[in-house]
Amino acid sequence: MSIKKNNNNISSFQAKDAQILPNEITIESTVIFNDKHKSELLYNNTILIQTAKPCLNYLCHLLNESEYIAVLYDKHGTLLDFVGDEEIIKKSKGLNIIEEASFNKNNTERNLIRKVIAEDKPLKISLDKNAFKTSNNWTCAAAPIHDLKGNVLGVLCFKGKSLINKIHTLGFVISTAKVIENKIENKFVQSQLYDAQYYAFAMMNQLSFGLFAIDLNDRIIWANNTGCRIINIKRRLLINTSIIDILPTWPRIKKLVNSETGFVDEELSFNISGLHENFLFNAYLIRSQDNKVIGYQLSFRPFKRFFGLANKYAGMMATYHFDDIFCVSNKMKKIIQYARTVSHSTASILITGESGTGKEVFAQAIHNASERKHACFVAINCGAISPSLIESELFGYEEGAFTGAVKGGRIGKFEMANGGTLFLDEIGDMPMEMQIKLLRAIQEGEFCRVGGSDVISVDVRIIAATNKNLEEEIKKNRFRLDLFYRINVVTLKLPPLRERKEDIPLLAHYFLETKANKLNKPMVRLSQTLLKEITSYDWPGNIRELENYIEKVTIINQPVRIQNLISDEVSPVVNNTSDNDFSLQSLQELEKQAIQNTILATKANMTKAANILGIGRNTLYQKIKRHNIIINEKII
Repeated sequence: MSIKKNNNNISSFQAKDAQILPNEITIESTVIFNDKHKSELLYNNTILIQTAKPCLNYLCHLLNESEYIAVLYDKHGTLLDFVGDEEIIKKSKGLNIIEEASFNKNNTERNLIRKVIAEDKPLKISLDKNAFKTSNNWTCAAAPIHDLKGNVLGVLCFKGKSLINKIHTLGFVISTAKVIENKIENKFVQSQLYDAQYYAFAMMNQLSFGLFAIDLNDRIIWANNTGCRIINIKRRLLINTSIIDILPTWPRIKKLVNSETGFVDEELSFNISGLHENFLFNAYLIRSQDNKVIGYQLSFRPFKRFFGLANKYAGMMATYHFDDIFCVSNKMKKIIQYARTVSHSTASILITGESGTGKEVFAQAIHNASERKHACFVAINCGAISPSLIESELFGYEEGAFTGAVKGGRIGKFEMANGGTLFLDEIGDMPMEMQIKLLRAIQEGEFCRVGGSDVISVDVRIIAATNKNLEEEIKKNRFRLDLFYRINVVTLKLPPLRERKEDIPLLAHYFLETKANKLNKPMVRLSQTLLKEITSYDWPGNIRELENYIEKVTIINQPVRIQNLISDEVSPVVNNTSDNDFSLQSLQELEKQAIQNTILATKANMTKAANILGIGRNTLYQKIKRHNIIINEKII
């Protein structure tokens, strides 16, 4: 590239790529550009040079020993490149014919390039021999080269001796210029196609489901990242292999896709070693611009993910955590700590305890503390379903399995809980014949739907619960010993409320708040006398009975004595101040007590306590300081 500084210290230049011009030739441009325009001009010249260079190389072979040369100029008339007859090039250098467009307005016959650029049309002129003191006349034919917008990008010029000039010289230079223009357009289109393809691939690789493109010969010609990851196969091992190798049912799918039936949301599985999972498949035709079928698109997503989403909106998700279990008794604290520890394992858990002790709350908390917390928590009450229906509820059924079976069949709780947790409540009430099938499903992780023959594999953690003494049930031949050992890997025995009475005031206060918020009622205040009665009561229905009692108190907005609860009287007994059920207190004392009770109920969770009290955290801390409320690490 030849660069020269003029007196104004502004650079002039020939082209972006110096190797395009012969090293021994230095051509000075009379067109001066400042740095602001340099970048844009270099870019435009680069496109022109890179596109025109192959054409010039081809012309070099045609023009050799033809006494013609081809010269390429940019849109400002700056010489960029030339090829042709070597003798003519030497003579042109001596006659100053190969030069940049140093034009003079008074000499129009020598301003061919300038005229082509200005008038934007091909031109041809002859230069007489007296102009260059040579024995021959010279002919120049030039045609503009346009960009995609129709603007002049450069000029291609043919120069040679007039004696050998042919009538088609101008047509030839016009045709060559058009070839260069077409190549420029093709490069732009190819660039657009490449970008579009890149964007399309980027989007398809980010899809949450697998996607294959299959040709008419059943070969996989493309697979997205998600699909390769789901089936754990590298893309290079999939491309150009037959889809039938991993999906034997493809011929049937292909037939349905080609018919009007279509193939949408069908449950199938891949024939891949180590992949024991069902997928939801969709298949569609791929058509060309002229509506000709050129292949197939196959999408698939894990079946368990579909049901995870469905179960989320159907309420089959665990809502309780260990932080939602309020207690101050050491017995319950030890049980919670043990439950937290075993949550991270995959071992089956048996939760025992009287009715109403919170077995399902613990089951949900264990699920939410485990690595399966993002999967489904599916619960089924084994004692609430008739023996004839419990099998289909657990394992599902195929279409036509029995009278009343819905069309298309239905999946069972095991499939819904795949990857998550299945909570078998009241397992001690399960019929003996069903216990055998349950044992096999738990041991093998496989089962068949009712009326079906396909083996379905699942990964389910079992948490069972019962209020019965299973050892006694085993002795009475009402519960299988082998099933007991299978579900009783880890045991949690929840104590009744009468064995943890120190937790009753805390639970009562918690229920008073939650029921008041839920029922949009004012929170009822329990007197110290009534609170002592509640604490001393045995609560045979345990936490559930206490909760129901508090809900009743909240609904009628008055305390109810325990003797009324026992005798099941409808009318509440209003506290009488003469019985010392209510002590006069100032608003500050009431506020202090409310703050203390709330902090106690929330285990000193200040954010939660502030939300319950309806104040900000900063306000809560100010009130704690004002009332001299002392808080240790656990409780007040």
